[in-house]
Amino acid sequence: MERLLEYFRPVHYDIKLNINKETEKVFGHVVIKGEPLKDVVKLHAKNLKVTSVMLDSKAAGFETENDEIILGKAKTIEIKYTFMLNHNMEGVYVSTYDYHEPKTDKIVTEKVVATQFESHYARECFPCVDEPAAKAKFELTIITPELADTVISNMPAKEDKVITYDTVDENLELGKKAKKRIVRFLETPPMSTYLLAFVCGKFHKKTTESLHGVKVTTYCALNQNPKALTFPGKIAADTLDYYDDLFGIKYPLPKLDQVALPDFEAGAMENWGLVTYREACLLADDKSAESSKEYIATVITHELSHQWFGNLVTMAWWDDLWLNESFATVMQYQAADELHPEYHIWQDFFAGDCYVALRRDALPGVQAVRQPVNDPAEIATLFDGAIVYAKGAHLIFMLIRTMGKRRFFAGLKEYFKKHQYGNTTGDDLWAALQKHADFDVKEFMHAWISQPGYPVITDGYQQRFLLNGGTDDTKWPLPKITDDMSGHYLINLSGPEFSEALEKYSKKTLEQKLRLLIDRQLLSKTSLVSSASLLDLLPEFKYEDNETIWEIVATMINDLKVFCPPETKYGEEYENFVRQIVSLPLRRLGLRAKVSESSNDVKLRPLLIGLALYAEDQEVISNLAKQYNPDLTKINPDTRYAVLASNLKATAEEVFDEYVTAYRRAADPDIKSDLLAALTNAREAKNVRKLLKLLENQQVVRPQDHIYLFAELLGNYKTREKTYDWFYKHWDYIQEMNGEKTMSDYIRIAAARIRDMASATRFMEFVDPLAANPAFTRSIEVAKTDILARLRWIQEDEPAMHNRLDDFTKNPLAF
Repeated sequence: MERLLEYFRPVHYDIKLNINKETEKVFGHVVIKGEPLKDVVKLHAKNLKVTSVMLDSKAAGFETENDEIILGKAKTIEIKYTFMLNHNMEGVYVSTYDYHEPKTDKIVTEKVVATQFESHYARECFPCVDEPAAKAKFELTIITPELADTVISNMPAKEDKVITYDTVDENLELGKKAKKRIVRFLETPPMSTYLLAFVCGKFHKKTTESLHGVKVTTYCALNQNPKALTFPGKIAADTLDYYDDLFGIKYPLPKLDQVALPDFEAGAMENWGLVTYREACLLADDKSAESSKEYIATVITHELSHQWFGNLVTMAWWDDLWLNESFATVMQYQAADELHPEYHIWQDFFAGDCYVALRRDALPGVQAVRQPVNDPAEIATLFDGAIVYAKGAHLIFMLIRTMGKRRFFAGLKEYFKKHQYGNTTGDDLWAALQKHADFDVKEFMHAWISQPGYPVITDGYQQRFLLNGGTDDTKWPLPKITDDMSGHYLINLSGPEFSEALEKYSKKTLEQKLRLLIDRQLLSKTSLVSSASLLDLLPEFKYEDNETIWEIVATMINDLKVFCPPETKYGEEYENFVRQIVSLPLRRLGLRAKVSESSNDVKLRPLLIGLALYAEDQEVISNLAKQYNPDLTKINPDTRYAVLASNLKATAEEVFDEYVTAYRRAADPDIKSDLLAALTNAREAKNVRKLLKLLENQQVVRPQDHIYLFAELLGNYKTREKTYDWFYKHWDYIQEMNGEKTMSDYIRIAAARIRDMASATRFMEFVDPLAANPAFTRSIEVAKTDILARLRWIQEDEPAMHNRLDDFTKNPLAF
């Protein structure tokens, strides 16, 4: 793939944008100073209508081709252009929200203009060399008729004024006597184009200051509760101070803004000095669920670690994206644990990221952590949460434990000091760490980062573990094999060894318990361990009270559902089996929160309740339904989803329309999430039809939430087949609505629910023509291997599973 940095090295951008939110038209003017390296200059520019070009102060012609502007050689390039704001959450886009305006007593729709330039969407805002190694300084000016808007960017404003124009300037769309707000921002440090950002709109805000003197301001839309700004602001201020000390270089900007946007494709984006978030990933107060606050804390600590990993020091090209994301994922837990040890947040890392990484990385065709990029369409596919984020984080965690934390962070400080404001590759990091290690860091880590997969260790011998039952000759340099969560591998215990481990289970550390269970569960998906053996193992946990252990137990329970379709004999037997497992711990906890109970119990309750709801425990459903209150803020947030779902069941779905109305009106992101999830429990035909219609109603379900609705509908056996029908017919609609980054997730989610060959054949016939597109090639390959591995697993293990279920049904005393 051609790199435009080979033609021109930008040094400074002066960008002026005149934004009209009503017409959604933008007039742009950019002056780029830099060093021409060839006789022609090429700049990225997508969906921009260029009106004039000046090269070294002289009018010049230009050509456009493949989303590029081709120009003559020059040190100063001046371009005027126009473009339209988009609605697909890429580039510069429009987001909206409704709120009750007290002065007029009316519902007002507010427009917010926001940016999302990662990975390569800055070119949709201004002509540029849109590559991470093309670092430059930026001076941004925003011009808008919205005099009351908050207008913010990476740096503080150096000038903010209102001017009445007496003349007409068509290029800036300034009419006679027109009032315009002009906000000029201070020059940024050298940074990549994907980190430039701005937001224009009306918000609540709350400002605090870190101990090291950084001004931290957190923003939310006017329809949100401003009390939800205090918690994330405090987390951010404390995190900056912590990273200052840990990394040895202070946060280099004078301020940090955090903005919760009503529409946002990802979870958050680490724009330098202006971090943007989904509302559900930033806003929390004292009434928020415990799990929500812990999650938000890790999102903030993740994004703020990027102010160093990615912003201060940036990967040279997207194949080293892991230098950003793998590190940020480890650091989110490191910082959250340091700031809030009561969260026991490393447990979430082990049961969440580590497990997810092991599961995905066992599929043939999966990408490596460091993945070559040969086409722009491939860039979006790199953002694989299970590999570049989770697996990469597990590998860095393995390195930290092998080196020792003190020596690792000593090397990291040298890395930041040497490469600040520059671009690096993985080898630069290994070189910095090598000075503090007693083994060859590069040789050790290169094999893990550059190869997909991982080994299963049997009697000290390694071979690649694959869910399709195969293996290959791949080998990895192994650290010391330990039975905790340090290593990215599985340990295959023999039957007697596993029995002995269970006998000593109570004496094991939490990490050892998790390792034992995670390994056993993944091995059971192959011929190495019988799935039916898990049915003997699961009842052992009826006395378990640790929420993290139950996370893995719940995953086992959910996985085994593939052998027990609903409304069949074995579906009913399995539901009864699950009821008996969860009844004892659920009776101990009770269905209502208790005063001063532990964080563990607060999080364990909804997990157990969720299993009881799957098992159709009518007593639980009835008692939860009694907790329903039309004022949803008065329902305990930790169990609110379960209460809503139970009330839907207990009322024969009479409240379905009431829930839809509540969903439309709700602003609180947690309440909206609980309502949408509860609605997808519907099984009545008329309500199933309404749910499917929501897939095309962007006025009710925002595009950012569409994929969650899609996934939940595939999870409901009453809506699954109709949702597949909709998916195959509306692929073009999904693409138009979502843009690039989300599309491979739809393929992955669709593949994950396929249970039979007829459905598999239909899926493959649909995706095969898409495979030639580099944006989908890898995700389709992995989806196919995932399906075939699951079908093989079902075929091989189903008879033994059914026989063992029959045994439990005949002998309930086995519990």
